[in-house]
Amino acid sequence: MSKYTDLIERKKREFGEKFDNSGLAENFIPYYNSGERIEVKFPDGSVKRGTVGVTTGWKPCFLLMLTSRSVGSSWTLHDGDKVVKIVK
Repeated sequence: MSKYTDLIERKKREFGEKFDNSGLAENFIPYYNSGERIEVKFPDGSVKRGTVGVTTGWKPCFLLMLTSRSVGSSWTLHDGDKVVKIVK
């Protein structure tokens, strides 16, 4: 079972009918599962590096966690954001 599938099942148990996964941009699922560090280009042209995390609550969204010490992030990931490369 993938990390993403586990997240979805856990949230459905926790929030039931109220749970909404529409805020989880599908293009970031592989990077959430792998934990790989990626470089993301945002629609405003800015580029940030980090790993993909997820918010809590009944309608979660993916976050770009800039460092391994990050607890939260203001960089939410959406369908319009593009993965530029995987950072080695």
